[in-house]
Amino acid sequence: MIYTIENDLLRIQINSHGAELWSIFDKKGGVEHLWQGDEAYWPKRAPILFPYCGRLKDKRYFLDNKEYESGIHGFAGHYDHAVTFQNGKSIAFLFEDNEETRKVYPYKFRLYSVFELSGIKLTQTLKVENPNAGDMYFSLGFHTGYKLPFDERHTIEDYSIVFDTDETPYEIMCNSSGLLSGEKRLYFENKRSIPLHNRLFANDSFILAGLKSDHVSIVEKDTGKAIRVGIKGFPYTVFWSTPDEVKFVCIEPWYGLPDMHDTDGDFRKKPGILKLSPCQSFSCQQTIDI
Repeated sequence: MIYTIENDLLRIQINSHGAELWSIFDKKGGVEHLWQGDEAYWPKRAPILFPYCGRLKDKRYFLDNKEYESGIHGFAGHYDHAVTFQNGKSIAFLFEDNEETRKVYPYKFRLYSVFELSGIKLTQTLKVENPNAGDMYFSLGFHTGYKLPFDERHTIEDYSIVFDTDETPYEIMCNSSGLLSGEKRLYFENKRSIPLHNRLFANDSFILAGLKSDHVSIVEKDTGKAIRVGIKGFPYTVFWSTPDEVKFVCIEPWYGLPDMHDTDGDFRKKPGILKLSPCQSFSCQQTIDI
């Protein structure tokens, strides 16, 4: 079911299936800023990544000597999430473990997704609670796709990814299977922007670490129009689009990483994994300013 929150400036829609952000509509400009999904390119829009981010080697992992099989980015997007609160400008969803999730992930969990609208800013908060008697291991992330160009007058070359400040990040390298190679390289030194073009993602996504900026923006160079995404606190930010024709860009703040190419599959040793003690919770949020 599609739910709507709005104010005079923005109309936000969320699909209860996956608690997936479904629309970011700028009322003043009459512009849809969220990628609307297309089977020819990417059918998703803004899935939540839980209980892991990225690929598993051989689509499996092990916990306590038991093998579990699962696909890319976890399963939070595969299920309906229940609405627990709603008013005109905010809405909250809850997704809990069930018989099916426990076949691929042994832990009990509660995953809350909260969307709050204030002016031109949307805040999306994720909270994981551990109701188990022991520690719980997981990763968590966002995978929001932003539609480009903003209008028919512009092309992808008219946009740049821009950070708050000069950055010297390093790229965590993946192999052709989307698994960590164990290598990293300096992405650039003391620069603020990455020009967009149709071959930028020819080798798939790139994962940056060591960013100091609290925000990263997609900026239209000649007008200054921008989408600004808050990434404060996240150890990794992933950028992704299709390899030959960029019709959207995903900005993905992650607490987690894909498997190592030579992993033995031990989930507790997964790169970037989070450990949550019993009865404790973990929260993170991204903000989106239009």
